[in-house]
Amino acid sequence: MQRPVWLLSMDSDQFHAPPTTTASLTAYFQRHGHSSQNTSVELVHFQDTDDIGAWLEEWQARDLQRARLAVEHGLQPVLGFSFYTWNAAEFLELAAALKTLVPGLLLIAGGPHVQQAEDYLGVEALDVIFLGEAEISFQEFLDCSGRAEWSGVNGLAYLEDGEILTTPPRARVTDLNTLPSPLDVLELTDSDGEPLYEAIAYETSRGCPFQCAFCEWGTGAIGSRMHQWPVTRIRRDWERIAAAGIKDIWLADSNFGALKQDMDKARIIVDLKQRTGLPRSFATSWSKKHSRRVQEIALLLHENSLLPHYQLALQTLTPEALRLSNRQNMSSNEYQPIAKHMSERGVPIAAELIWGLPGDNLPDFERNLDQLLAEFPNINIFGYTLLPGTEFYRRRKEYRIEAIPVAGYGKAKGEYVVGCHSFDRDQGEEGYFLISAHILLVHGHVMPLTTRLMALNREVPVSPLFRDILRQLTQRMRGNFPQLDIADRMAVYEARDSIYLAALGQREQLYRIIEQALVAHYTAHDADPSAALKVLQLDQALCPREGDEQRCEKLFQFDASAVHGALAAMELPGEALADGAAQILEIQHPGGVGEILKVADGGSWAAGNILTQAAASPPGASELAYVAIA
Repeated sequence: MQRPVWLLSMDSDQFHAPPTTTASLTAYFQRHGHSSQNTSVELVHFQDTDDIGAWLEEWQARDLQRARLAVEHGLQPVLGFSFYTWNAAEFLELAAALKTLVPGLLLIAGGPHVQQAEDYLGVEALDVIFLGEAEISFQEFLDCSGRAEWSGVNGLAYLEDGEILTTPPRARVTDLNTLPSPLDVLELTDSDGEPLYEAIAYETSRGCPFQCAFCEWGTGAIGSRMHQWPVTRIRRDWERIAAAGIKDIWLADSNFGALKQDMDKARIIVDLKQRTGLPRSFATSWSKKHSRRVQEIALLLHENSLLPHYQLALQTLTPEALRLSNRQNMSSNEYQPIAKHMSERGVPIAAELIWGLPGDNLPDFERNLDQLLAEFPNINIFGYTLLPGTEFYRRRKEYRIEAIPVAGYGKAKGEYVVGCHSFDRDQGEEGYFLISAHILLVHGHVMPLTTRLMALNREVPVSPLFRDILRQLTQRMRGNFPQLDIADRMAVYEARDSIYLAALGQREQLYRIIEQALVAHYTAHDADPSAALKVLQLDQALCPREGDEQRCEKLFQFDASAVHGALAAMELPGEALADGAAQILEIQHPGGVGEILKVADGGSWAAGNILTQAAASPPGASELAYVAIA
C-alpha cells in the first residue's frame, strides 16, 4: 500500500490557472524523494469555493477508507493546503472537517498566509506549517520515517508537548535549475487535446531586493537577492504552454525587468507569439525601478500586442507614508516623463495607489490622486489589507493600526486598515468610499473623460466631487437596496458593483446627479462648468449599456471627436470644445451590462466605440437615434 498524499489549492476570484505551486512541490519530491515510489501524491485544485463541498463528498466516497487504512498500517496519510488570503477561511473549515473524519490524518500547510504559525498551530486543525520556500522541506518531510525526525527538517513549525517548535530557517535555493518544472507533473490539456486552462502563472525568478513594509515579499520570505531559472528551461516550458493552447501567461516574478536576462525572456515570448499566435497576453509585476530596460521591454511587448497593462506601483506620494513603508528610494522614479512617453506610444500604462498606509492621510491622498489623474490614463486604487508576516503587521500597535476583517474571508487574517496614528477611523472609511466612487465613475466608464478634463485643468479638485456624487447616488437609490445601510461606507464599498449596475439601469438619473454635482462644485470654486458639462455629454454617449449590441447616433454642438482624441492623449481639448458646427458621432455599443458586465472594473471594455463622425444636419436633428445591429 502506498502512502496517500493530497495537495489542495484554490484559484482567486480574478484568476483561474493550473496549480503550479503545489505542482512544484510534487515535481521536486518525485525527482529527489527516496520514498516517492511508495507515495501517491494527488493534486486537488479548486476553481472556486463551490468546488470544495463536491470534492469532500467525493473524497469520503472514494478515499476516506483508504486514508483510514493508511493510518491503521502506520502510513500516516497527509493532506496539504496552499494558503492565500482568498482561500484561508474555506481551507480552515475543510481542515477541521477532515480532522473529524480521520483524526490520524496529518494536515500540513504552506503559503504566504500561514507564515505566522502561532496564529494557527494549537488554534486550528493544522499540524505542521512550512515556512519560506518549501520544495526541499516538503521532500525531506515526506521522507521522514516518523515524527521524531521532523526536527531535522529546516523550515517547519509544529506543536511539541503543547508548545510551538520552529526548526532552523530553510536556506534559499540559489540554483533554481535544481528545481524541476511544475509542468512535469501538470496536465495542461484534456483527453481531446483541448486546453484545461485559459491562463497560467509562471515563475522565471525569485527574490525581491526591496523591503516594503506592507508586502509579504518585503519580509524576506522569498529572499532579498534575486535568482532566476536558465533561459533554456524557460523557453522549453513556454513552448509547452503555447502548444497546450493556453492563451495568457502571468509572471509571478516580483520585479520583472530588473534583471538583464528579462529582455531575453521578453524576446522569447515575442518570438513564440509570432510563430504560434500564443500567448495572447503576457502580464507581470513590473520592477519598482522603471529603468530604460524596463520601458524597452514594455514597449516591445506592447508593439507585439502582448501587454495587457504596464503598471507603476507608486502606492503613495505622501513623504511620511513612503518613509514608513521603506520606499523613500522609490518616491518618484521620474514617473511623469515615463507616463507621458508611454501614453504617447499608446501603452496601457497605469499608476497603482494604496489607501490606508501608515503615514498617509485623506487630504494628502486626495491631492496625490488628483495629481496622478492628470498624468496617468489609468489609476488602480487598493484599500490596504494588513497581511500576516509583514512589517506593518508586526508593528500594528506602534502605529495604532485599526483594522476590520476583509469581507468574505471569514477566519482569514487579512484585514482592511481603517485607521492608524496618521488618520482616524472617519478618514479611513471615507477613503474606502473614495475608492468606491473612483471605481464606479472611472473604471466603470461613467465619466472618465470628464474626470481627465478636470484633472488636467486643475480648477476643481476631483476627489471630493467623486465622494459627493456617490453619496448623492446612494441616497437617491436607497430604495434599490433595502438591506444596505447607505451610511455604512464600508458596506457601500462591498456593494459597489451592485450599486454600479443599478445606476447604469437608471442612466438618465445617474447623469442628472453628476451634472448637478458638477455645477455645484464648479460654482463653489468660482469656476465655469460649461466645458466639463460638454465632455459629460460625450461620457454619457459612450457609457456602457444594457441589452444587446447596438449603434446610436449622437448630436453634439462641438467637435466631439477632437475632444475625445485630445483627452485620450492626456491633452486638453482647447478650441475643440468651443461652440461651432454641430457634429454627429456614430457609436457602437457592445451592450451586456448586468449579463456579461457585472463589475465596475470591467466598464472600459463595455464602453461605446466611435465609428464615424460627420457634420450635423440643420438644428433640430434628433438627439439620439438607435439602430439595432443584426
